[in-house]
Amino acid sequence: MKGLRVVVIGGTAGMGLAIAEAALQKGANVVVASRSQDRLEAALHKLGRGAEGRTLDVGEDAAVAGFFDDIGQCDHVVVTANAASAVLGIAKPLKDLDPAAAAAFFRTKFWGSFHVGRHAPAHLNAGGSLVYFSGAAARRSLPGHTAIAATNGAVEAFAKQLAKEIAPIRVNVISPGLVDTPAYDAMPQANRQAMYDNAAKALPVGRIGTVEDVADATLFVLGNGYLSGAVLDVDGGRQVQ
Repeated sequence: MKGLRVVVIGGTAGMGLAIAEAALQKGANVVVASRSQDRLEAALHKLGRGAEGRTLDVGEDAAVAGFFDDIGQCDHVVVTANAASAVLGIAKPLKDLDPAAAAAFFRTKFWGSFHVGRHAPAHLNAGGSLVYFSGAAARRSLPGHTAIAATNGAVEAFAKQLAKEIAPIRVNVISPGLVDTPAYDAMPQANRQAMYDNAAKALPVGRIGTVEDVADATLFVLGNGYLSGAVLDVDGGRQVQ
């Protein structure tokens, strides 16, 4: 990846930050984007030389258009931006779900992906690609994940259509399972650890994921020029559980 320019929208925490770090280690120049100026500054301090950043609300179409006009040409765009389901409180049965919270989740994860799909391709160099993120619930039932599953499924369907529409630009999706990220920091520590432990016992690999697992998979997807329209499950075997 030496000399390539990689954009990670949502690249200031969790999986996005790990992807930015991994790309830098492989010689790429990295642009990270976040809604939070504080997170952005902290991430840039950690990433160091070779990284630059912008604030961005990916749910706003005009903001995404301006973002890509500002950064100019790039080689790969990764969208990990996500309104944390634990913070929004949407991991619950549909009858108990606040529609506004579900809409907020959809706004960032789906409409953010949609806006990037509209504006990023004009700024991608030959051989470039887009990588979106969905989640295991898109194709495997999980309790209380109706709104989350619907959002993830929409991202996957959108990406597959877009891969045909903007070819030869490649479009792929990473579908992580349960990963230890700051997205679950809003949960009480004991509850979070119990969730991790129970999930690990049920998975074929015997553990939950790390952000490094996801970063490794993402670099593979970025670098494989024969991969497009694919959904890569990085979920510890959740789909065959």
